[in-house]
Amino acid sequence: MKRQKGLYCKSNIQLFTMCIPALVKIIVFSYIPMIWIYMAFVDYKPNKGAFDSPFIGLKNFNFFFKSLDFSIIFGNTIRYNLLFLFVGTLFSLLLAILLYEILNKAALKVFQTAFFLPYFISWILVSYIVQAFIDSNGMVTALVENMVGRDVNMYTELKAWPAILVIVNTWKGAGVSAIVYYATLLNCDMSLFEAAQIDGANKMQKIWFITLPYLRPMVVVNVIMSGANILRSDLGLFMFVPKDSATLRPATDVIDYYIWRTVRETGNFEIGTAVGLVQGLIGLVLTIIVNKVVNKVEPGAALY
Repeated sequence: MKRQKGLYCKSNIQLFTMCIPALVKIIVFSYIPMIWIYMAFVDYKPNKGAFDSPFIGLKNFNFFFKSLDFSIIFGNTIRYNLLFLFVGTLFSLLLAILLYEILNKAALKVFQTAFFLPYFISWILVSYIVQAFIDSNGMVTALVENMVGRDVNMYTELKAWPAILVIVNTWKGAGVSAIVYYATLLNCDMSLFEAAQIDGANKMQKIWFITLPYLRPMVVVNVIMSGANILRSDLGLFMFVPKDSATLRPATDVIDYYIWRTVRETGNFEIGTAVGLVQGLIGLVLTIIVNKVVNKVEPGAALY
């Protein structure tokens, strides 16, 4: 057994070597900083440091869970992440399937670049792009005003922001996921499509019975990874796109935005650490649960 393990490691030495930079990054930026979790259990005093500050137990956690905004913040976070997962996955699959149907290599490169481009645009720039559409002179605002027959200020319309945030998040991130799904499809056996063609299957039948089942394991992995981040949100999206508006907070406030705002306004780093710890623990539990469910339903798609 030891000999077999030694031969396996020796034959894959290049792959193990390539993993070293990623492993170092994870240790330095993910595991070593975990010692500061202790800050969540103390009344943090900057002049004393985390480990010399008075220990107060779970009081920092109580501050968040008993706050008046807890139900709104917690509900918004879960609601938006579920919407992002569902809508983003749907559009990513659609774009991947459309890419797979493009045979012209030049056109394929153009579309791949177009899908990637939004991902690399900063949220600050995205906020100005969104503003150009929904400010008082924006195209979307004018369209809504024609439909409802009155002047509309989109930066005070709470009901509009769930849709705005979902559209912006999908526009920025769906293209990258689509490229991942498209790369997965490139490994699909073309003989399956040829056999389906001989059997008289149309385009939609090929997609439903061949393409989507082939992508299912990758979609499941995406769902598992998203489950780990169900209580995490992109701070840039929820801070810059709504212009950090206090008026819109009932519709745009999420846990990460709450942490940032608490630290900025009060300097209570311990509160932010406590909330972040809750996020991590719940994400870990959800990942384990979802993975166990996947193991029973489709073992081949589980992470472990």
